Amino acid sequence: MSSTPVHVSSPAGTITGYTEGDVNYFHSVDYSLIPGDFENAVKLNAARDLDARTPRPDAVALTITAPQQATDAPVLVYIHGGRYENGTHEDPRAEGTANARAGIIQVQVGYRVGLQGFAQFHDDESFRFRGIDDCQLALEWIQSNIESFGGDPTNVTVIGQSAGATTALWLMRRDHYKGAFRRVVALSPAFPLESNEKRRASLRRALGVPVTRESLAALPQDKLADGYSKFRKKHNLGMALGPAPFDATEMVDIPLVVGSTRDEFYGIPVAQKIDSSPLRGLALRQMAPKFGFPPNSLGPWRQIASYIDKERPLGRMIGDANIRRWVAQAADDAPGPTWMIEFTRSGRPALHCEELRFIFGVRDGESARTLNSWLHNFVRTGHTGFPEYRPDHAIWEYNLDSGNERVAHGSLDYVGAAFSG
Repeated sequence: MSSTPVHVSSPAGTITGYTEGDVNYFHSVDYSLIPGDFENAVKLNAARDLDARTPRPDAVALTITAPQQATDAPVLVYIHGGRYENGTHEDPRAEGTANARAGIIQVQVGYRVGLQGFAQFHDDESFRFRGIDDCQLALEWIQSNIESFGGDPTNVTVIGQSAGATTALWLMRRDHYKGAFRRVVALSPAFPLESNEKRRASLRRALGVPVTRESLAALPQDKLADGYSKFRKKHNLGMALGPAPFDATEMVDIPLVVGSTRDEFYGIPVAQKIDSSPLRGLALRQMAPKFGFPPNSLGPWRQIASYIDKERPLGRMIGDANIRRWVAQAADDAPGPTWMIEFTRSGRPALHCEELRFIFGVRDGESARTLNSWLHNFVRTGHTGFPEYRPDHAIWEYNLDSGNERVAHGSLDYVGAAFSG
């Protein structure tokens, strides 16, 4: 399909994209100025013209996909995952064409990952992270400029997956929320298992230098990468980077949908190896404290986990400890209206990230059409079409293969109970 240039005059300057069919594309639009890898980003201080026809996937930027004739269109902001180590605003699993054709403007946000975005220094506020503040600046850019693309800045929905869902929940905190969005979808949020303080100490040992802006900026890239590799191995059971601790009661009162796949991390090789071992029971007991299980909670958790799948207890433990415990906590304790989704599959595990292409309509099939249409309705209206989680712990279960759906109750209660102490 041939494309033609399209120019949008906005407060940020004239941005040139291209049109294909009935959709406008603007790739890798700069939204901030970053004075140094480990420095706080600032707003761009002057309008400037930008050619946004060529993707720059490694840039800290945003990509806009919009209906050609948009007027007061709802806006969907996607924050990518990647364990805070990788990922891009050009994530093909969440490409925005299907949403634009449905009359929704989609903005995919990139942010600093790795130590540049998430190493914490002694003068940082405990709840501040440069990567998340990057996303905050992107949301401010959207508020100032999205009307020029035909968007409604008063109707913005944030959707994040994995680390992106973690960021979305963190942006809901009262010390972060600035009214730049009105509802959130958080799919498989993953918070670190250990505190920032503990991880900062192990990072210093791995790098061999003080964890300061000056020290990290002075390290050659190969030594920085080697040090991070050692640090990551120390925290290989969960997220090496990212905000912690999570407390859902600190969030603001806005609509929230949380979700997870039923089996999340069954596909990890170490889990597959241990789950096939006759010593897996011993391994579970040894690893439970590292995953944050309180004393005496493993037995009750394992009883339910074995009922779900007795063949893969470690795979379930990794998913429950790193993902589903936070989904349960958010649903239980968030102050606003909350809904929960659980994605399943037929005859095979439902793994981490598998729902993305369905929800964004990137793939074909009835399930993709159903879930993408569900997203359109939520973005436009805030209505989910299924019961709120509270008070009966209602969960919309959706099978990605068959399209079968039902409302279940209490499916994650055993996870919440295991980690509640």
